[in-house]
Amino acid sequence: MISSLCILHWPESDSHSQVLVSRRYRNDIPNERSIVSSFEILYKKLRPEERVPFNYHRGINYVHIRGANDILLLVTATTNINAMSVVVFLNSFYGILHNYLCQQLSSSNNEDFKHLSLDRDSIIDNVNLIFELIDECLDFGLIQSTDYNILREYIKVNVNLPRFRADGSDITSDESDSESNSKHDVKSRARAKSKSKSNSQTNHNSNIKSTSNHAITNDVIDHSSEFVNSSVLRTYSSAINWRQKGIFYSKNEIYIDIIEDCEFYYDLELGVIKRNEVFGTCAVKCYLSGMPVCRIGFNEKQISRIGNGDPDDASENETEVLPSNQLKADDREEEEDDEELESKEKSPTAEPELAVQSKKSRIPIRNVQFHQCIELATIYKNNLVTFIPPDDKFILMTYHLEQQKQKKKLPLIMIEPTFRVLKSTNKLQVLCVVSTNFKKRIHCQNLMVRIPINPNIFEVDIGKDEDCLKYRAETGEVGYKVDSSELVWKIGAIDGREQARMMAELTLTSAEKVNTTYIQDVLLHRGPIREASAPSDDEDEDSAQAELDQFYGVHGQSSSSAKKLTKQWKIQNFDNDIKLKFSIPMLAYSGLRLNYLSVVEDQLKYSCFPWVRYATESDPHKKTGKGDNKDIAGQNCDYRFRIGISSFQIIGNGTDKPKS
Repeated sequence: MISSLCILHWPESDSHSQVLVSRRYRNDIPNERSIVSSFEILYKKLRPEERVPFNYHRGINYVHIRGANDILLLVTATTNINAMSVVVFLNSFYGILHNYLCQQLSSSNNEDFKHLSLDRDSIIDNVNLIFELIDECLDFGLIQSTDYNILREYIKVNVNLPRFRADGSDITSDESDSESNSKHDVKSRARAKSKSKSNSQTNHNSNIKSTSNHAITNDVIDHSSEFVNSSVLRTYSSAINWRQKGIFYSKNEIYIDIIEDCEFYYDLELGVIKRNEVFGTCAVKCYLSGMPVCRIGFNEKQISRIGNGDPDDASENETEVLPSNQLKADDREEEEDDEELESKEKSPTAEPELAVQSKKSRIPIRNVQFHQCIELATIYKNNLVTFIPPDDKFILMTYHLEQQKQKKKLPLIMIEPTFRVLKSTNKLQVLCVVSTNFKKRIHCQNLMVRIPINPNIFEVDIGKDEDCLKYRAETGEVGYKVDSSELVWKIGAIDGREQARMMAELTLTSAEKVNTTYIQDVLLHRGPIREASAPSDDEDEDSAQAELDQFYGVHGQSSSSAKKLTKQWKIQNFDNDIKLKFSIPMLAYSGLRLNYLSVVEDQLKYSCFPWVRYATESDPHKKTGKGDNKDIAGQNCDYRFRIGISSFQIIGNGTDKPKS
């Protein structure tokens, strides 16, 4: 049982936190201020790596999570509570706050409300709403419901919007002006409304749409947000508490997205894959009427990691009649798979498989986490995922895959970089070849190759010379980012089984000290790194004068800040890995496919329109999902290549020759 719940605002730079909202359920703990003070003292004593969500001090358990904008949720208890359930509750409650205070406003037409985030001001302005949410989610310290789709049906408190912008201007002034300009149209609208009133009354009952249908926003009943669905109160006590009754859609659809994020690490020096993992998410967007029963089947027979069971169970499963499959098989895809298998059988030398899983091979899937709506018994017996879906968006399942176990499987994208140093002309030439290893009819979109230029090795001359960067690429554009000291090659789209080449040339201030030994020491992070010595007082005055002259452009000097940024990167531990960011639609890297889907509703007996989509991505800074599932965040994964000494060539003075 939870004793108290607090919402704090605690920036890392501040010594104390601010209590925004607090609710106390039991008298076995001191007041909120003393509890928060004790937690602050305990939290400060811990090192950053020791600040775990669970802490214990003087008979009180502290459980906390940190959110965005320095928001912290804190739960205290004196009894031995279920730690995992409390952490899940805190994450769910944080999502509810974000959905109520940010997501609903982001869908409005006002541009000022589309980029709102859960911060201190939004919580203080909506304390009454937050107290109602706390009362519904916690009952005397016991966790109740944390389903946003159910809470939004009967908690309809209006959100207090911010009135002023960051620059101090009034947001509501624009709306008041627009309202004043539209007053002269009120009379004309009233006349038109009175004329059409007689016609609308006859067809009023036929034009009523469901208030839950996201596809229809204009022709719903007026003031529909003020009405509460009476079946919501009965949903709590029912066995299916994640879906309320009375849902109706004019068009029944279900969208299933299988999104896989790749974590890949390749050593170019050794030619070995260090890490190749897939984090998959099966996201569902459900717009179905009534209480449908959905069945999904994958091409992996051991998705539950449990065998086929007893022979008696197998005989029962054979007699069970399943509904017809509503998915249409892609004949062209099956033909391509058959042609690939035949070509591999006929070829004398077996080549490695492409990034497509064959039908007979087994997918080493593990760490499968299912949504609570799934019936686990059907997975163990029939290997079918049977569930009654919640309304709107949700995550059906997540899984993890290690591609190292599939030794014949090639990476999706390969990189072959070459750094060529021309000492005679103080030039650095960067050659890069990108090759794809998936089917020809599949396209890779938004490919970005980030090639690091280590400032500890190469000092790029960025001044008034506009020709400091020259490049030639078969596709895409190339640019040099001074703040991160890297070449960025942007490719809009590239097909499967293709290669793209690029060559860029940078001007260096000096290349005399660049040699193979020093490059290897920098790559292995060993040996001293060239850094500027500490300046004396006289040098400080000279540097200050030089900075002023540079800032005002005296004697034609440039006011660029590239040198300062380069010095900062020299001091820091520079990352020498080539990183890729891409998105490949209609491809599941693991080979997992959906080959069976059925939707059955016993009472309405309607026909459903299923939509299935696959996507493979790699984005280290991904915050939210893409496409239609913008509220479903995936895994932040890196697709990296480690640079070795074999990727460097030094030409000049007759010392080194280019490698063939």
